[in-house]
This record gives sequence, structure tokens and C-alpha cells, in this order.
Amino acid sequence: MSDFDNIGKLMHLKLTDIESGDQFSESEYIIKAAAESILQANGRNWIPVIVKEIGDYKYQVVTNNFIYIVARQAKLERVWCIVISPESQSIEQAKILAKEVLPKVNLNTASRDTILAALKYLISEPNSALRGVDPILATNRIAESNRKTWSNFNSILTLRCGITKGKKLDALTKVFFLSSLPASPPLPPPENVSIKSASRDEIFTRLSYLSKSKIDGFEAIDIDKSSDVIFSASKGKWKSLNPISKLESGIDTTKVKTLKKVFSL
Repeated sequence: MSDFDNIGKLMHLKLTDIESGDQFSESEYIIKAAAESILQANGRNWIPVIVKEIGDYKYQVVTNNFIYIVARQAKLERVWCIVISPESQSIEQAKILAKEVLPKVNLNTASRDTILAALKYLISEPNSALRGVDPILATNRIAESNRKTWSNFNSILTLRCGITKGKKLDALTKVFFLSSLPASPPLPPPENVSIKSASRDEIFTRLSYLSKSKIDGFEAIDIDKSSDVIFSASKGKWKSLNPISKLESGIDTTKVKTLKKVFSL
């Protein structure tokens, strides 16, 4: 019979049925002194080990590995444990509550108060790389920015909030993470067509591609107007695409060079 129904229960488990969790380092003195305190309490550990079930009546330490090590030092036959759900979210929560890992918040969606609290924590750390940063100024500029699309922290460098490239920026990863949606795959470029014989729809399709792909500032162009102007122009004597820059199409000489990606003569 499996013990999965015992999730959330306090159980007195055999120490031989429990595997160690993450590597743990503590002084021999602390471990021996803690083991002696357990023996003086009639072999009871008042703070339980948190375990997950990895098989029928087989367990692995999730958090409080120190207590497990101390129980082994004390040569206990059984140790008090709480069995938790094996889902990663439950395990992460247990480690956070045991202060074994630092909680992180999503900077894409974090509230202003959460950002401020996190920055104050980082700044208050001993030898903090962020020492000298004004937490209120930094929080205000980060909170007011368009963070939903951030896929890395580099955008913070443009906010002039005291957080610079290097150790200061890297320090943010201790308490923040980003989960913005990955960028959409690039649009396939349309087939190159002659500007002289292209229909209005063909012109619009190619300008729209440049606009949607945000190539060389074409996203700021009025595509409908530009398509109408180029289509209506007398193009029979054109020897290059340069005359487009002289039309009232919103396309200057710099952008004309980009048109060579989708138009020929």
C-alpha cells in the first residue's frame, strides 16, 4: 500500500526509509550538540523533517535536512516527518518557508510595493553591490516602465535609476525573474517583386511585412498612404528606387535602401 494518502500528516518514519536531500554542510560541533539535545528530549525532534514520497514507504528529504543529519548522528530509529506533495511548486514553497532558498518574484508583473521591498532587501545585504542605489527612485522608474515585454534585465540600464551593468544588474537575479512570452518567430519575407509592375495589394503586402517586422522604422509609416502614393506614381522611367524618397510617402532615402529587400525594378 502506498502512503500518498498521508500527504500533510505528521508521521514517525523509520530513518532507514528516508534518503538524504540536498548536500548539507554544518560544523561537527553543531551537529553533535543538536543530536545531544534530541536525545535529552527522549529522542523527539520537535521540528519535523519535510519529506516527499519517492516510492512505497520510501521517502526523500525536501527541507530541514539539518534535522535529518542530526537524527542520524543521534542514531534514532525513527524521526518525525511531514509528508508533502511531490509537485515542484510544493517543494519550492517548503524550501522558501524553511529559508533554504530565497523567494523570487516576477518582475514582469510585480507590484510597486513588492519591487520596493525586494530592492530594499538587496540593498541591506552585507557588501551589497546595490549599496548607494536609491530604492524609491529605482522602484518608481522600474514600476512605471513597460515591463510586461522584458525578456532580460538590460532594459533597466536605460532607466537611469542607479542600477548599472555588471554586479548591480546581476544582483537583481537573486530576487527577480522574468517570464515574458518568447518573441514571435520572424515573419517570412515576401517574394521580391518589380516596383514598376506591382499591384497596389502587392505593394501594401511588402510594406506591411516591413512594418510588422519593425525593420528600420517602417512600423511608424502609414502603410495605406504609402502604398497608395507609390502605386499611383509614374514609375516607367525609374532607374532605381530612389524616386520614392521624393514622393509624399513618408519613406526617406534611408528607408529606400530597405525597400530593396522586397522590391526590384
